[in-house]
Amino acid sequence: MAFGVVLSIHSHLGTSPISSVPYSFSFIIDLSVGQLTILLHIIMILTQALLLGKSFQWYQYLQLPIGIAFGGLIDALMWLTNSWSIQAYSLQLVLCLLSCVVTAIGVFLMVKANLIFLAGEGLYSAISQRFKIEFGKCKIYGDIALVMIAVIAGLSCLGKVIGVREGTFICALSVGYIVRLLLANVHILKFESKPKPTEN
Repeated sequence: MAFGVVLSIHSHLGTSPISSVPYSFSFIIDLSVGQLTILLHIIMILTQALLLGKSFQWYQYLQLPIGIAFGGLIDALMWLTNSWSIQAYSLQLVLCLLSCVVTAIGVFLMVKANLIFLAGEGLYSAISQRFKIEFGKCKIYGDIALVMIAVIAGLSCLGKVIGVREGTFICALSVGYIVRLLLANVHILKFESKPKPTEN
């Protein structure tokens, strides 16, 4: 999933909604995309705890080390791919689509392995539980809010929009669809006991 974020950044067509805030603020604050991603995860985890109160289970704090690893991996991959320079729009579009596929595969594997989710999905789940709103709607509204924060921050501090372009909307529309497609058609990490042979 971290590689998907890096691919979207190098496409120059806009990052995913949840990555648009760290990417935009990295031009405003002297912090890297990975460091700001970790900061955003911390804010989201604390917000979950406030919303759920006693219903917030201790193991949900495991989102923090996962978020730290995720942010660190983004910075490491950005450093490794620092020399990439994609100028042709057609190649940028290919990179954008590839980032969507890579991100969707990462989400798919997390779902199939039943692991702790990243803080963004955790926050949407907490809002869904607290206010009895469908998770899908929470994610849509949450993604819109994040994109608006990135746009407002860019316009107010830099005079231009950073990190939000057509790729942002391609990602928002395609990743969920690809995940559903994979869940319906790819059967891995599913262990079923084989029937014992019958004895004659």
